[in-house]
Amino acid sequence: MNTSYFDNEASTWDDAPPRIALMRAVGEAILREARPASDMDVLDYGCGTGLVSLFLLPHVRSVTGADSSPGMLEVLRKKISEGGIQNMSVIPLDLEHDPIPVQRFHMIVTSMTLHHVADTDKVLRAFHEMLWPGGTLCIADLDTEPGLFHPPEAGRVHHGFDREQLKSQFDVIGFREVRAVTAHTIRKPVEGGEERDFPVFLMTARRSHWGA
Repeated sequence: MNTSYFDNEASTWDDAPPRIALMRAVGEAILREARPASDMDVLDYGCGTGLVSLFLLPHVRSVTGADSSPGMLEVLRKKISEGGIQNMSVIPLDLEHDPIPVQRFHMIVTSMTLHHVADTDKVLRAFHEMLWPGGTLCIADLDTEPGLFHPPEAGRVHHGFDREQLKSQFDVIGFREVRAVTAHTIRKPVEGGEERDFPVFLMTARRSHWGA
């Protein structure tokens, strides 16, 4: 992931209304599909400035925001401090390169992050290990697209994902009850001046038991 791009964008990240609308739609889809509860500890991986984290926070016990971008985490730390928020923390984390943390979670969410991850299998396996038995994984990301969504400097690795292939990957790792819905559709201009729709799915899955 190109962390320098996200560091540079961090201070103005929340200024884009379409981005706010996307993250709200993802948060609402997580509430509908995964039903987070007040006794749950949640990890938001690739949390950015905490848009999804803060949306989910009133519905759960705690949220840990994790990101590889120091700039994004600094913006989120400021929100936490200024808001006097006691049940949210942030950690720098890149599961492609860092050791898996010892903390375990009832739910892991990640929104618009997986397409920036080169080794998706490694990160998905880390998610499986970091969930308590019965824990839920929620991934929001782009359907397969022709490489028009991001500017090159964003460092995109994958041009979205085929839902069925991703479901199969989940199955191999040991996730169960895998489901996918369309959470939102982003309409944005692309090269040439035309506008294009980019569907965003929410895929949910459950870790069934130890060793599964």
